[in-house]
Amino acid sequence: MLRQRHPRTAPVLLLGGAAQDKYAWTRQETRLARVATVVTVDLPGWGGADALPAHHGMDFLADAVRHALDRTGVRRVNVMGACYGGVIGLRFAQRHPDRIARLALVGTRRTLPRQIRESLGLAVELLRGHDTDQFARYAADFLAPLADRALIRRRGAVHRLLERQFQRMTPGQADRFVKNTERLLRHPLYDPVPVPPVATLFVHGEHDRFSSPGHGREMAAAVPGARMAVMEAAGHMIPLERPEEFTDLLLRFFTDRPLDGLPLSLTGAET
Repeated sequence: MLRQRHPRTAPVLLLGGAAQDKYAWTRQETRLARVATVVTVDLPGWGGADALPAHHGMDFLADAVRHALDRTGVRRVNVMGACYGGVIGLRFAQRHPDRIARLALVGTRRTLPRQIRESLGLAVELLRGHDTDQFARYAADFLAPLADRALIRRRGAVHRLLERQFQRMTPGQADRFVKNTERLLRHPLYDPVPVPPVATLFVHGEHDRFSSPGHGREMAAAVPGARMAVMEAAGHMIPLERPEEFTDLLLRFFTDRPLDGLPLSLTGAET
């Protein structure tokens, strides 16, 4: 946790994807810490924590977020959840609405169609078979496809970074990734219960093939007052593809400043 003695907004909680850990947000942490205390955490199944059996669902992880905040003495937070972390962040808001100041959810969707379920299942099979190199290539292509001709910033660099990280996974990291992926396949991503009436922003890359802007609009339509931002020249890995612009977006949103001038289209409430 990076503490800001003179914060301009509530503490910011960063929740990342299924293969990330609390150290994945260094670039964002540094700038966000100028205006707020920043909290990153390895939930069960992440980073240095033990693998979490797949029968534990998103409710369990949402309650783990509350427990972690209780341990740090942080009450209300601005939540940024990306992909897997976005599913948890939304569930946390639904289960503990008094703990939410603002909610930014990146690359989320309500359901997993058959094609994506099959792709995730193949990734699990490759890891279970200890075919790390093939898994690394497959997972990097899935998250940052090189064959996609759409304009995506830093596409090649992001693909190489992901492939290298996946190739270097330890057995423990591979086990955590498998169980986290099986959790996505086993449990509903979305629970249609009320979301607290706080400022809510869904963020998607315009060329995201895993969770398209259409899925973001579907999510935003289910949350009264939510806004939807589509980041230009970005895919699923917005924090890596457009890191400066993504951090600018969070800084402005969490401090109630206009989002004008950023490379995105904005729809929904107050637009």
